[in-house]
Amino acid sequence: MKNLIVQIFIPKKGWEEEERLDFQNNEVLFLSTNLVYYYAKKYDCDYMLINKASINFKHPTWERFALFDDNFTKKYNNILYLDTDVFTWLDSPNIFNFIDNKKFNVVRHIAKKKWMNSDAFNAGVFCINDKSVKMMKPFISKEIWIKNFIKDPLWEDSKELNTLAQITNVEINWLDEMWNMKNDPNSYFTHLWGQQKKINPEMPAIQKARQLLLTKKPIFNILDFS
Repeated sequence: MKNLIVQIFIPKKGWEEEERLDFQNNEVLFLSTNLVYYYAKKYDCDYMLINKASINFKHPTWERFALFDDNFTKKYNNILYLDTDVFTWLDSPNIFNFIDNKKFNVVRHIAKKKWMNSDAFNAGVFCINDKSVKMMKPFISKEIWIKNFIKDPLWEDSKELNTLAQITNVEINWLDEMWNMKNDPNSYFTHLWGQQKKINPEMPAIQKARQLLLTKKPIFNILDFS
């Protein structure tokens, strides 16, 4: 079986919490999806850009929970999820050489955040497989999410995923922070920080991505994200 890299882009307009995605940047979406596509091809992985909702909860980033489905694990050894503001540099190593295909693979939050008294991870980069999905899937449901929103009106999908990892006691493989560094163009994967991608469109990582894609034929068009 092969490995899969997945990204999700669904326009935010019309969702219950569409304001949570106010800092989307169309150019960053274009750069990210094309860079990730070429990274996947370099290492003989399949690539998928999901653009249709199946979870339909709050806002599109909750759609990442659709990946915890047997249809993915039956076909792929590993399913790597990346946010659409992650830049995968083509000279970076093959991340699947560092993935444990029997554990839940994540990167410690660069801000050293804690969640439920344990290390937290940023949910923009994670990798799942058959074993981790089997442990976590039984605890994934809208009913549980709604209860969490009642307790915490600011609940979000990243809190849910961190909670899920802890309550299931799934084994975690902590990847090096180079796989999910904020704004740093010298990391393996650069993850652009929140509003910075909107208010600072000339940051070094964006400039580097622009230059890199000048040597490649874009697979996705910037108009796809307008």
